[in-house]
Amino acid sequence: MTKPSSTIRCYQKFAFAVTGLIHAVKTQNSFWVHLPVALAAMGIGYWLELEPWRWVSIVVAIAMVLSSELLNTAIEEMVRVVHPSHDVQIGRALDAAAAAVLVAAIAAAVIGVIAIGPPLWDTVFDLATSSDQ
Repeated sequence: MTKPSSTIRCYQKFAFAVTGLIHAVKTQNSFWVHLPVALAAMGIGYWLELEPWRWVSIVVAIAMVLSSELLNTAIEEMVRVVHPSHDVQIGRALDAAAAAVLVAAIAAAVIGVIAIGPPLWDTVFDLATSSDQ
């Protein structure tokens, strides 16, 4: 039995999305900053056994940063094809897209401090006081 064409199209769309993600990870240096930070946040969260609301905050923040980075990459790739020579207005658009990533990263850092900071402080304080006794 063959699959309906809509199923194939959905599968192809998923495959294209994964291909785009792989391309961005391989070609964008920023991903090599964002990914280790995301993994560190998740590792610390696992170690601290965070409450669900803290996990949700962290996952949304990570998704926000990676999604904005992917959109920035898409815009950069399109510009290289459509208008390869330097243009001041296009440069401003690229700067704005990069600024969106910066805003997302700063917001994610603040979310990380709010979500991870208090339980991390408590754990470190508990470890420090228990080793003194």
